[in-house]
Amino acid sequence: MGGCMSGNSAYAFIEWNETRPKIITLFKEPKHKDPASCATFLKEQLQAHRVDAIAVDAPFSIPKKLIDPGFIPANREAQGEISNPYLFRYTDYWLYRHYGLRVMPPAGDRIGRLTARMIELLNHYEYNGKTIILKQQQTPIYEVYPKQIALALGYKPYKQEGEKILQTLGLDAVDDEHLLDAVLCSYCAYAISQGKSIHPPKEAEDEGWCYPLHLH
Repeated sequence: MGGCMSGNSAYAFIEWNETRPKIITLFKEPKHKDPASCATFLKEQLQAHRVDAIAVDAPFSIPKKLIDPGFIPANREAQGEISNPYLFRYTDYWLYRHYGLRVMPPAGDRIGRLTARMIELLNHYEYNGKTIILKQQQTPIYEVYPKQIALALGYKPYKQEGEKILQTLGLDAVDDEHLLDAVLCSYCAYAISQGKSIHPPKEAEDEGWCYPLHLH
């Protein structure tokens, strides 16, 4: 999911199975002139299809230390900004610690608008930390990170390997890097339902968790 008016948000609705996944639709959000139109468009798309699970490349939360000064974060074995609980959540640190990935600060100037957009959407659909209410049903929704998903599939760097990645997943190539990210997110939602992810440790409770693809 890209910034509200960037035109970079991409979506993938895919029916996954172990042999032949089926693409229902792939599309990119058109550019909007104002955030209200952007939010309306996104809500309409979520209502357009019945889905078993949703995965989104966007932070679902900001560091808890920013909103709760009394919060005592878990110790972090790292130096530099990633160790700062005002900048990064424990899940951001965890991705760095285990995969060497450096995510952007969820409330920072480059990604803060995206985080705000995602939190607004979650609130609209009565997010409880695991699911949203979509078409009167509890629907699982996960924060994921395409770069980590590609890494777990054996691809680094991955933007140049899009065709190979999609072949690995049993799909035809797409001609847009944002659509590639959307496909990876969709696949990760399926993989999580198959138990191929690591669920939040106690250190990440109540702060948000970016579900990593874990194939081994």
